[in-house]
Amino acid sequence: MVSSTTSREPLSRERILSAALALADEQGLQKLSMRSLAKHLGFEVMSLYNHVSNKADLLAGMVDLVAAEVSRPAIDGQWRTLVRGHALEMRAAFDRHPWAVPLWVSTMPGPERLDVMEWELRVWNSSELDEKEAHHAFHAVNNHVIGYLLQRAMLPSGEEGMQIANNLRNDLDADQHGAVIKHINQHFDGDHGESFEYVLDLIIDGIGAA
Repeated sequence: MVSSTTSREPLSRERILSAALALADEQGLQKLSMRSLAKHLGFEVMSLYNHVSNKADLLAGMVDLVAAEVSRPAIDGQWRTLVRGHALEMRAAFDRHPWAVPLWVSTMPGPERLDVMEWELRVWNSSELDEKEAHHAFHAVNNHVIGYLLQRAMLPSGEEGMQIANNLRNDLDADQHGAVIKHINQHFDGDHGESFEYVLDLIIDGIGAA
């Protein structure tokens, strides 16, 4: 559990970002402020600005730490295996840090994120796809990974989400929105399961067929 500390261990950008990431994991991004972070580290707020320019710089650095958790193995020509494994690793990283998903699309990429992107593009460039196909394939997989996880992060979950969906279903007219009601029922019945890997495989198989 994260607790405040009065340690006078010298501040560094790495220490500040690591502490901010831990606080966001435990308390949520909404409760993270420069003031609360400084208190946790045992320093005055102004001390943080010797290492991070502002809150935006802090958030971008935190996302870069999440990107650093995603491995970039050697590119051996097995692009399907590499792409699928990478997508699952991205999902696992965002499962550990769900607050990072919206920031991934709203902050400028840092060194680690740029290295992730470089690796992804090199994988696609190593495939049998031509330049145009590789370009679109890169976006197709990334749009699925980030879009899926962004929707999951932004939509209400648990009992709250189920109650909202149930209220919507009960308010709909079956003649006018029968397909919508059926779709909501499919989420409730549990028979359709989780779609991340299913859709990911559809995309990869479709790219391979191209």
